[in-house]
Parts: sequence; C-alpha cells; structure tokens
Amino acid sequence: MIKLLLIILSLASIIIVAASYLMTVETNYSSQLQNSPEQQHYTHKFKGFALTNTNDSGNAQSIIQAPSTQLLVGEQKTLMDSPTITMYRDQQAPIVITAVSAEILHQQNMTILIDDVKVSMPDQRNNNIVLTTEQLSLDNVTQSAKTTLPATIIHGKGNMHGTGFEFNPHTQTMKFLKDVRGIYER
Repeated sequence: MIKLLLIILSLASIIIVAASYLMTVETNYSSQLQNSPEQQHYTHKFKGFALTNTNDSGNAQSIIQAPSTQLLVGEQKTLMDSPTITMYRDQQAPIVITAVSAEILHQQNMTILIDDVKVSMPDQRNNNIVLTTEQLSLDNVTQSAKTTLPATIIHGKGNMHGTGFEFNPHTQTMKFLKDVRGIYER
C-alpha cells in the first residue's frame, strides 16, 4: 500500500511540475508574441484587391483597385502596386487616378500616390483634363488632392506647369501654388 501511495504521489508531483512548466512556457510565449517584431509588422497580402467607399445612401463615392496589396498591421498602412482610383461625382463623369504605387495611411485617412501619377477628368464639354505629377496626397474623406512637387495639366492644346498643386473635386477648383507658366492654344 505504501509503495502504491508513493508511486501515486510521485506521478502527481511529476504532473504538477509538468503542468507548471507548460503554463510558464505558454505565458512566456504569449508575451513574446505580443511584443515581437513579427507581430508588430504582421502583413496580409491580397491579389486582385478592390475597395469601395460609399456615402450614407450606399452609393459608391470611390473604388480603389490594385493587382497586389499588402496590409502592414503594425504600421497601420496599406501598400498597393499599380493602383487605380475611380472617384464618382454627381451627374458627371468620374475622375480616374493611376500611379505606380500607393500608401494608404489608416490613422490619417490619406492615400499617397507615388511615381507617374495621372489624374484624368473630363470637363463640362467632355474634353479630357490630365494632371501629371510624381506624388499626390489624396484625402480619403473630402477627396481633395494636393502635392508640393512639380505638376502639369494638359487640356486640349493647352498646358500649365507649376510647383505645388491643390484640387477640390466638389468645386472643381484647381490651383497651382507657385512657379506657374502655361500655354493656351485655340
């Protein structure tokens, strides 16, 4: 009997020690995961990504599409390759923006379009207005856009160049900030 009791106590102590060790390992592992660089820079990758922003009535305000997208959770931003943004306007043709890449900054609710940025917008007579620049910041809420870099607008046979540019899609106001020069031909 005593022999059986000693065996049971030995097994119980081994189980308690093993359980205690496993709980410690699990706790240490969990705390390491929460603070590890892998967790802070965890990414999700998507192919054929599309995101539609709607207004209160459920109508599309804009659609962002990209063949490849990477969500950086820890940095709270999304990287996109070859994005196309289509911005819809009431009873007017949409504005289409393309670029080589883009960064969506989640906390600022901004999209930064980078390299070979082209904004195409038909005017009231359905003639195409094209803005080109190397970087464009787009406010995702107001859909206004701006750059501090050189920009060019081509409209028909005319063109304008300047440094720094602001655009309000609701009032259709475009403004160069400095060094403005242009050519207008009929």
